[in-house]
Amino acid sequence: MSTQLEYGEVTAIDHKTCRLRVRFDDRDGLQTYWLNIPQRNTQGTQRRPLMPELGEQVAVLLNADGVGGVYLGGIYSTAEPPPVVDEDTDYVRFSDGTVMAYDRKAGVMTMEGVGKIRLKCGLGVTIEAVGALEIKAPSAVLAIPQVTLSGNLQVVGDIIAQRVIGV
Repeated sequence: MSTQLEYGEVTAIDHKTCRLRVRFDDRDGLQTYWLNIPQRNTQGTQRRPLMPELGEQVAVLLNADGVGGVYLGGIYSTAEPPPVVDEDTDYVRFSDGTVMAYDRKAGVMTMEGVGKIRLKCGLGVTIEAVGALEIKAPSAVLAIPQVTLSGNLQVVGDIIAQRVIGV
């Protein structure tokens, strides 16, 4: 059975079964059957990345009938160019504006979330830095029963202490 590479537009997505349908304007609006979206891992290690979006330009490999086949991936065009053209940068920008990028030449990982970032761990969390660790926020709350500080403590600003007895 012969196959053919085609380019079209996503018209429907089934998130539960990881499938989509594609329309081909250059084929008088012909629409595919439900096409599988290949996944990197589906057994012990399972991964389900974000699905393509409605209206996204994609490449598909079609069967000879022109309506069955498999989705290969989204494609950029002059109308929708890549968001980054730097060969050393891995980049993800989500539709809500959250960005994750890694510049391997500079060795810098950047995460800019528009909402919360949550890290939950069953055991411990260790943060190690060769340089200074800087945390910037309008305020911070540490809900920790015991804090041990190894090293010097320098405070710039006021110290307000409250002693709660019997808690």
